[in-house]
Amino acid sequence: MQAKLFSFVIFAILSVLARSAYSLDLEGRVQIRGSRDPGAELNLILLPSKKTALTDATGYFKVEGIEPGPQKVVINQEGFDRFEEEIRIEDPPKSLTLFIDKKSAADFETTVVTNVLRDPSKREISIKKAAAQAGAGADPIRALQNLPGVNRSSGFNARVVIQGSAPQDTAYAIDSHEIPLIFHFGGLSSVLIPELTQGFDYLSAGYQSNYGRAMGGIINLNTKKLESPRWHASAFIDTFNAGVALETPVGKDSHFAVGGRLSYIGAVLKAVVKEDSVSLTVAPSYQDVSFIFDTPISDRARFRLLGIGSADALEFVVKETGGDPTLRGDFESTLGFFRFIPSVTWKHSSQSESQFSIGFGRDFIFTSIGDQYFNLRSTSMTVRFEHKRKWDQEWTQTLGVDHRYTWSDVSLRLPRTYNEGGISNPISSGTSQILNLNSVKSHQIGIYTQAVYRATGSAWTLIPGLRLDSFTANRRTHLSPKLGARYELSPGEELVFGSGLYFQPPEEQETASVYGNPNLQSPSAIHLRLGYERDLSDIWSRGSTLYSGVFSRWFRDLVLPNVNQYYSNDGAGRSFGWETQLQYQNAPWDAALIYTLSRSTRSNPSQPEYLFRFDQTHLLTLMAGVDLPRRWRISARFRYVTGPVQTLPLGGVADLDNDVYIPIRGALNSERLQPFAMFDIRFDKKWVYDTWTLNLYLDIINVLNRKNTESLQYSYDYQRSLPVDGIPILPTFGLKGEF
Repeated sequence: MQAKLFSFVIFAILSVLARSAYSLDLEGRVQIRGSRDPGAELNLILLPSKKTALTDATGYFKVEGIEPGPQKVVINQEGFDRFEEEIRIEDPPKSLTLFIDKKSAADFETTVVTNVLRDPSKREISIKKAAAQAGAGADPIRALQNLPGVNRSSGFNARVVIQGSAPQDTAYAIDSHEIPLIFHFGGLSSVLIPELTQGFDYLSAGYQSNYGRAMGGIINLNTKKLESPRWHASAFIDTFNAGVALETPVGKDSHFAVGGRLSYIGAVLKAVVKEDSVSLTVAPSYQDVSFIFDTPISDRARFRLLGIGSADALEFVVKETGGDPTLRGDFESTLGFFRFIPSVTWKHSSQSESQFSIGFGRDFIFTSIGDQYFNLRSTSMTVRFEHKRKWDQEWTQTLGVDHRYTWSDVSLRLPRTYNEGGISNPISSGTSQILNLNSVKSHQIGIYTQAVYRATGSAWTLIPGLRLDSFTANRRTHLSPKLGARYELSPGEELVFGSGLYFQPPEEQETASVYGNPNLQSPSAIHLRLGYERDLSDIWSRGSTLYSGVFSRWFRDLVLPNVNQYYSNDGAGRSFGWETQLQYQNAPWDAALIYTLSRSTRSNPSQPEYLFRFDQTHLLTLMAGVDLPRRWRISARFRYVTGPVQTLPLGGVADLDNDVYIPIRGALNSERLQPFAMFDIRFDKKWVYDTWTLNLYLDIINVLNRKNTESLQYSYDYQRSLPVDGIPILPTFGLKGEF
């Protein structure tokens, strides 16, 4: 009996040893299908052996002690489609690469940012969500037009009008350094390729002291943070433009990205826009290129270099002159800029950080029609330094310097004409002016401080700020207090408040010694904002939010041309309104309602109060989208805007000396054109392969081909008028591959 028991034990031990001798290890990586990004922190199980593993940050896994033979790999995790794959464990073992699919809805997810340090006026936009909206044409920056308080600019205007302010009252920046524009011709594309865009900040009434020199607001483009451990590339082509982008690691912990775009939009517009509307005979065009290099220079410091260049051109022949002989001939307009922005960020400690950056570049503007022209060449240098320190759990302090220095050469040959109410006197009726200015220098120096204070256990967060600005163009220095606040009613529910005094330097031509008035005051505005924010995740789902609030602005010392075509500070104005934004997300559906009710007026010594040119009483945007099976998506947008105000001529008086008619103007901005209404629809389809994706979209603007009147074109004697219609039905078909 003992011999049999001993033999059984020996046999069992030998069997275990034999199985161990033939057991194998399995290792591999899990990647996201299509993007090849690592599938990090995923639980993996083998059946029937029931061996498990957890992937690391790079997607790597290892399972030890598996018997040879067939196994099934199973990954079942939230946010991903269930993964099952039959494999065979062989000797020698093979390294596996497994590709797992994200759920379709995750492709269009929105990230909700909660941060008590956030400026109460600031809106942060998800790039992935914005690029997939109807009417966006795959350019996420165009989502600006869907935000509350953003007035619609008529026609092909690429400027952003914020809460009843003037277009020139909005400042644009990239990584906090000022640039002249963020949109190409017509606002159909931004100057920064989407693949290098992290997002953008929209700051409206009551924005805080880290920005300045803008009575309207700030649009700041944020370039992409380069973090991927592998190279990425993309290429796209659509109805209007084509482009490529590349991102790759360079050495240890360094990254480089570059992208560019070239348009052929003019040829398309020429084919779809009627000649009797805008008289285009030669097409507009644009192009841009950008690059980013990011590398560590120590354990606590990083260096980053951004380069961006943009160029726009527009040429056509004016066919209808309205009886003004000086307007016959070729028209040409070019606009471009470039910037190089090196920056260094120091992480002094977990409580202290500094950033220093310099922006250097050139701006180019040239316009000519016949023998009239305007030519500006400007060199710009911007310097920003910001130090942020968290003193304790309650108090955070920021100190900063914001300096802009320009030196410009200007030459022009233009007539001085009267242009009240948006109706210009014929150019030939004005006195011709020739001006050449060289090396016109201007400093705009800003020093600011901002604090964030929240007492332990308190529902209040206070954000006081102070900014000192000095403008050499008109030799003025201004001190601007700011105050923001947030009050937490309950978790995810807050009241927000923003206020401040804002100064803006006069434009360069307004203070020029020959053409303008060097003694002008700086235009200014007082802002107030009170709003309510609510995270609706507990009612609907993650990503559903509500914002509703009121704003008010008072403008003073606005610059106006006087009778002699020099300038004075005789203008004043105000704008106020209510805005709301309701966002709903509950996969596969998402929707948004954005509405602004506002009024904007101006006044001068001869006009007590009148509607501002960009006044829009109602601005309604409705958007909805749904993710369908097989990675299809359909989205739509409807916009309704009160019609633009107009000054209507009562007729014309003959000017026999110049062979033209001079308009007789009616009451200033007393009439409105018909309301603007437009319905857009978009179809998206994505094919996901193991190592790349293919995206196809069809974005149709103005599906119903509604004729929206943007302005009126008058006969030579101002007795008759014809409507100038905006964009007709305009389909954008695009194809994009990502690797």
